[in-house]
Amino acid sequence: MTVQGYDSRLDRMFFPKSVAVVGASDVPAKWGNLVLTSILGWRYNGRVFPVNPKKDTILGLKSYPSLKDIPEPVDLAVFTIPAPLIPGGIRECAAKGIHAAVIISSGFREAGGEGIGLEQEILAAAREGGVLFIGPNTMGIASAHHSFECLPAPTAPGPGGLAVISQSGNLGLQLIKWIAHKQVGLAMYAGTGNETMLKTCDLMQYLGSRDEVKVISMYIEGIEDGRKFGEVARTVTRKKPVIALKAGRSQSGSRAAQSHTGSMAGSFATYSAMFRQSGIIQVMTPTDLINVSAAAAHLPIPRSNRVGIMTMGGGWGIIAADECEDSGLELPPLPEYVIGELDSCLPQYWNRRNPVDVVGENDAALYLKVIGALARWNEVDSVIALGIVGRSRYVEDFIAAQVQLDSKLYSKELKLAVLKDQVQNEERIISGVAALQKETGKPIVVVGLNEGGLRLADTSNGRVVYLSTPEEAVSILAHLSWYGRYLEESS
Repeated sequence: MTVQGYDSRLDRMFFPKSVAVVGASDVPAKWGNLVLTSILGWRYNGRVFPVNPKKDTILGLKSYPSLKDIPEPVDLAVFTIPAPLIPGGIRECAAKGIHAAVIISSGFREAGGEGIGLEQEILAAAREGGVLFIGPNTMGIASAHHSFECLPAPTAPGPGGLAVISQSGNLGLQLIKWIAHKQVGLAMYAGTGNETMLKTCDLMQYLGSRDEVKVISMYIEGIEDGRKFGEVARTVTRKKPVIALKAGRSQSGSRAAQSHTGSMAGSFATYSAMFRQSGIIQVMTPTDLINVSAAAAHLPIPRSNRVGIMTMGGGWGIIAADECEDSGLELPPLPEYVIGELDSCLPQYWNRRNPVDVVGENDAALYLKVIGALARWNEVDSVIALGIVGRSRYVEDFIAAQVQLDSKLYSKELKLAVLKDQVQNEERIISGVAALQKETGKPIVVVGLNEGGLRLADTSNGRVVYLSTPEEAVSILAHLSWYGRYLEESS
């Protein structure tokens, strides 16, 4: 099956004007209550119809005994009823003229026994009735630009360019939570479940055709048709980055994947080769999946693996250089004209190497001059800036220590003024980095003196990505530069 010919039904699935929740409930913690609450709890402005023959109203809405009793057209049916009732529900969809469905219910192929036959029955009923469904055994879908969240927990991520496909409901929900918390910006989310009808590659092809989707992020346990998946991926990756985390690289993980959704994990090396050939950026951890996906959505793609580094101190520069070498990134030696440019602003004893050590200076204009020299240097296509933000926390701790020794050293007004000055200094640095990034078209990744992992800073010149460790920055640029070279070679 391909997405071609199914676009209108996928649009109804992710951008429905009206939704029926079959199995809706007013009992907290029941799936029919969780999903209905999530749909109603966001800003979704479409029509919502609870379906439950035992209730007249649910969560303040009129409840209907069955789909056929709903007096208005319905774009999407969401099922949370027991598995044996799903085949009848799909037939009701067809009779009602509902051509898209999300089957949350479990108890199918992943459960074995009668569940295998039930899964084939719903597939046959859907094909006969012209119903396109996702699942079963899925935690749901979401479309942030439509304010539609059909999930068991409200996450309310802001709209953005990152789309997520996940073959694990729990991990998918966690990824959306991270996206919301870090304000990355979500386009769409699809939990594929057992993939009885809609496959990962169908969704990848659909998301690849949507203008609001800038990057596709995937968690994969197994793929049925690797050849078809690779063909779709080669088409999509020429238009936008696709990042994949393939689980089950160990024997234990592979067995766990098969018992989870019934998927065949296959050889990890085979998947890795297919990803490389089709232009998919492969990552190994959920943290890298979020970091690389967020960076791909907000940074220019580097054209090569050559990197320039500026560091506040020697130690971080050494660590970053080690990580670059391990990750396949190159650090070209500084040319004489760049050395001459930096000689005019750095102390006489600076190291005159890449990484450039600014030997602890605390000067926003100096940082931006060094970063600018590296970014404009035509022998590098990305820049890492280490330690240029995050000092405000250190300043705050220093003031607190001094006040503890002598409470008269800092008035409340002086303390606020010092902290405000430091924060504004860092804002000037971030704004300047964004301007250089926009001017040169090269990614500039910032590593701060603070904890917390990935952060995104908004400026008038776009977003700046900054992280907590050199290895996170190197990992992002290594993955993005691989993709940049793939695009160059396949053009």
